Amino acid sequence: MLKSDSGEKQQYYQKKIAPFQSKIKDLLRKEESILAECRGDPATAAVKLFFLAERMLNIASNCLVINGIGLAIFNTKDEEALGEAKKFYSKALIYLENIVTGKLDAPFSDYEEMLAELNPVYIVQRYNLVKKLGLTCSLLKIAYGDNTKWRWVFVDMEGLCATVSKNLLDLKKAQANNDPSSPDYEPLIYHAHLVKTMLNNSADRFYARYSLSTKRAEDMRKAINFLAALNRIHTTLNERSDAEDVKKKMESWQNMLEISLKKDASK
Repeated sequence: MLKSDSGEKQQYYQKKIAPFQSKIKDLLRKEESILAECRGDPATAAVKLFFLAERMLNIASNCLVINGIGLAIFNTKDEEALGEAKKFYSKALIYLENIVTGKLDAPFSDYEEMLAELNPVYIVQRYNLVKKLGLTCSLLKIAYGDNTKWRWVFVDMEGLCATVSKNLLDLKKAQANNDPSSPDYEPLIYHAHLVKTMLNNSADRFYARYSLSTKRAEDMRKAINFLAALNRIHTTLNERSDAEDVKKKMESWQNMLEISLKKDASK
């Protein structure tokens, strides 16, 4: 919570953030009872965790609004509100990871059974949640700014966002999605497009962290793995030209990594 020497300004700030603090308390109130229900009834846990993840994103959004109010009134970021937003965004990702795993370049069959537990959740609801995941992450990064110490930490967060968003996509339905009259037609197309964008962006971000910051081979391997996951989706959806382009990019990065490893070994 931000503090100010001006009592009047602080009073105004408290009045403005009160509704959002109240919403956060309401959203948090049921978290523990929902988790208890998940433990007591594993058969319905996936659906409950899905909507609990959405609840966590709503909390993160309210924390971002509180930061925005503080920024407008005091002209400074509210680090506490931002920290809470980051915490609840991470919780949303973890709840979704618990449903569909954090497997990246894996065949759909590896997590198909887990995804099937979300059958009661409409395809459009899954797409809307994935949109919200991406938007909240973008707003969080903007709120922290370019010079934040969390700059490279966000790469891992974006990576997990891309991974769970991919695993929430029913690839079998996307592959057979050829009926424009179906209510699932557009959500599946948009979900697949968004996931491909996320995977490509995450690959580029890990490559940037490797090139500009860490020089760790592990970051480069992760970048290549995101491309491999993207290539798998293009191949599954019969997007041959796109798959070939991604394959060339993977080969180029793999060659760069091997050259770098040889140089390091010769030192």
